Amino acid sequence: MSPDEAPSAAAAPAPFTLERTAAFGLVAGDGSAYRIAVAWPEAPPPAAGYPTLVLVDGQALFATAVSAARLQAARAEVTGVAPAVIVGIGYPGAAPFDAERRQRDLLPVEGGADRFLASIVQEILPAVERFAPLDPTRRTLAGHSYGGLFALHALFTRPGLFAAHVAGSPSIWWGERAILATEERFRAASGFAGRLLITLGGAEQDGPDGGDPRRRERRAMARMRDNAAEMAARLAASGRVDCSFVEWPGENHASVIPAMLSRAVGFALAAPGLAGRRAA
Repeated sequence: MSPDEAPSAAAAPAPFTLERTAAFGLVAGDGSAYRIAVAWPEAPPPAAGYPTLVLVDGQALFATAVSAARLQAARAEVTGVAPAVIVGIGYPGAAPFDAERRQRDLLPVEGGADRFLASIVQEILPAVERFAPLDPTRRTLAGHSYGGLFALHALFTRPGLFAAHVAGSPSIWWGERAILATEERFRAASGFAGRLLITLGGAEQDGPDGGDPRRRERRAMARMRDNAAEMAARLAASGRVDCSFVEWPGENHASVIPAMLSRAVGFALAAPGLAGRRAA
């Protein structure tokens, strides 16, 4: 059939799938149900296992991250990106975001982020190892918005659990910026805690508001860019983390997601000697 010909009625369309991926359901010990998506490389694993990029809000972020990782790994001589396992942690159902579940899992409240973080390490990642061996010293946690706040909370409260963290457009404003107290305790402690990338869209704080005063008020309250940039500067000065901050002019809270994921891939999966250079 030529490219200009329409498919015949007998040629029913088939779903488009990504090779070397799988999805499975998992019920955690506390009864929480998750839908886990996994992508693994064609290349054989290193002796220690594959590096791993773990994404929360898996339904929304997984496919884009897998495509970015495979494109970059295909030009490893240019990107320095190694073949890796990508894990997307999502929820039952087809919605890209589950507002109720993500608030329960990602926010640092009692029975929230700490419980979910324990489930990731103790239940979800061991289940993923059915598909491919994982290197526990080369795993990165990444999230956007509430997920970015979750990544910061994980770094501040369980340093060393992940080698690197990516906080995309983190909701530092949440709970009257309660995360700042956790950050302060983290900075006051000692010991190197790995690498951190904080990203943001340039239009998240000062972009068009459509003449809606409520949206303008929410943006003024959230201080998305100022909060993120100020935190990145404090953390970089602390010496506890190798912290980078990246802002994409013109991108808003939604449109910045593909750029964040592409940069997260390079940051998380570059060879150790290139990791710092790739984040800049």
